[in-house]
Amino acid sequence: MKKNFIYTVTFLLCGAIGFSSCEDMLNVESDRVEYKFDNWTLNDSVYSVLGILKGVQEVGDRQVLLNELRADLLSISEKKAVVDIQELSKSIFNVETNKYLDVKDYYSIINNCNIYLARVDTTLEKNNKKLMLPEYVAVKSVRAWTYLQLVINYNQIPYYTTPILTHSEAEKVMNQPMLSREEVISNLITDILPYENPAAYPMPAWDVDGKVLKFGYGDSGTQVETEKLFMPVRMLLGDLYLWRGAAGDYKKAAQCYYDFITGAGTNETATKYADGTSFCSKHTATGGKKNFNFQFANKFTLKDFANNSSYILAMIPYAKTSLEGSTSELASVFLPANDIGGSQVVASPGIVGLSERQIYRYAEGDDLDRPDLVEYSHNYEQKGDLRLPSVTCSQMTDDEKKTEYKNLIAKFNVEQAGHNNYVPKINVTNIVLLRPEHAYLRFAEALMGMEREGYYGAKELAMVVLKEGVKKQYVLYQNPTIADSTYVDNFGKEITVTYVVEGSASDSLAYDFTDEAFTNNLGIHTHGSGDSERNEYYALDDINVARYFGLTETVDGKEAIKDSTLLTDELYQLYVSELILDEMALELAWEGTRFGDLVRVAKALNDPDVLALRVAGRAFQNEVSHRHPEFEIDNELYNKLKVETNWYLPLPGEVVEPGKVVETPEDFDPSQIN
Repeated sequence: MKKNFIYTVTFLLCGAIGFSSCEDMLNVESDRVEYKFDNWTLNDSVYSVLGILKGVQEVGDRQVLLNELRADLLSISEKKAVVDIQELSKSIFNVETNKYLDVKDYYSIINNCNIYLARVDTTLEKNNKKLMLPEYVAVKSVRAWTYLQLVINYNQIPYYTTPILTHSEAEKVMNQPMLSREEVISNLITDILPYENPAAYPMPAWDVDGKVLKFGYGDSGTQVETEKLFMPVRMLLGDLYLWRGAAGDYKKAAQCYYDFITGAGTNETATKYADGTSFCSKHTATGGKKNFNFQFANKFTLKDFANNSSYILAMIPYAKTSLEGSTSELASVFLPANDIGGSQVVASPGIVGLSERQIYRYAEGDDLDRPDLVEYSHNYEQKGDLRLPSVTCSQMTDDEKKTEYKNLIAKFNVEQAGHNNYVPKINVTNIVLLRPEHAYLRFAEALMGMEREGYYGAKELAMVVLKEGVKKQYVLYQNPTIADSTYVDNFGKEITVTYVVEGSASDSLAYDFTDEAFTNNLGIHTHGSGDSERNEYYALDDINVARYFGLTETVDGKEAIKDSTLLTDELYQLYVSELILDEMALELAWEGTRFGDLVRVAKALNDPDVLALRVAGRAFQNEVSHRHPEFEIDNELYNKLKVETNWYLPLPGEVVEPGKVVETPEDFDPSQIN
């Protein structure tokens, strides 16, 4: 039995994940058939879940392109970009012809999830263990993730949780009122909330002979745990609360992210979520600062992926060639293998300008407080943050003019880091859905929602996430009584300290990061801008807030604040929220979340300029922030994006189809694991 099971799982993996020509096993065509659930076993359950995951592969590319082409971090090549790509970039949506607007693949995933969840027997036990419960929870997470992507892109959608097996049932769903984003999200929260603790409800870890089964791809021999094929429920819940944004939701979202990061209530340690020093791109010498290391890019290199897989928390894997299984088309858009000059998109001038506006802080040696050893990057040959140059490259053609293509995006197909002139040799082999930085940045975003709801200290903690890294316990108070105390320090300087009057808080909560796993935790900004903890140009103070919003002037050769009365607490809050979105761009560029991030924060702040200004300025390499009066924009695009209805895609007329056959093959061994 064990031998047959090994063969079966290997067979299924190569079909669903794409490692041999047996992929056709999951491409079943039929108008109306149900799953065969008679005497269903764990092996049958695994087969069905892998079939659902194959559907996720079908929408992976689309999710990246729908989020990135409409946002501020990409520019298109008018000569190379196909019409579908150009339409999305220009927010011109032709639902009749644009292949990226077809949502049937999303609803195919949902319908297959509905069928599975309606029929699977979660009470089946062996050795007091519910055999199919992990798969059941995993499928719920896939369905919730898929619905969330739909409401992010389309705002109002058909929603159903029962299997659709006939055309009449499909028509009934299409004729019922569509649900709003908030309604869909509320339903999803109710659906997955009981399964949030991974200690009680772990994701599937399929095993053979007692060893956890892993899957691999490419020539690197990478082995990744099966649990990483699914979005963790705690993280997904945090995102749902963050998107809904009702009263109390930001507190719930922050708690979900905190629990996810720290492993609260589980046997997990925080180590793999603690953001260490391994992937920071830094200048390596004083002087011109021309040379720097490419450590940030190592997060994405195929060569080092096996070593870094603990930093990849959820992903969609693909085969390298169509002969091996399902492949991604992202390489043909971003940086085609062995096709010099073939990229349809490049890093936008907007992201280049944002990157170069960052001021890198260099400190030599261990004595970081000695000012004579500290330098800032005002005159460095390599301007600003180093993450962008770490994951972009140039190509030289072989023609006589030696034409150079700049700012090409290598994040999806980096074979190894450290090449400014780079000709890709590999295609996209994975799409990363979740890494620790997503959780940290959304935790900071949730904290800003709490700040707006009256939690004292929330924006300061959000800034800690960006600037210095969480390392201790942080206590927040809701609507406390605040007092000031003034004293003179040892240098004769008057210092004012604001504090909470003891016992005055109506509500308080603590986030404890004192676990030793967080000892080396760094601010996210440090990944590309040097010693951010001690960077005076990256701080929550009057001069930096004023500079960001264009409220400074030069007086006697020095920068001064024009009118300090304009520096309100509301402006401070907006400053931190804007820094979080800037950091999301620098850290998560082109990974498939950008437009959604802009929509979510713009909605939370009730301020369309959060999105409209950034996207309208993407064609310009501005030297000032998008909130600065001198920020250059495309006025026509800005006026269009000031209207929220233009943020959402048009929904095609027909989206829901009857379920197709997913049944066990004749040679599939339905025996239990011994």
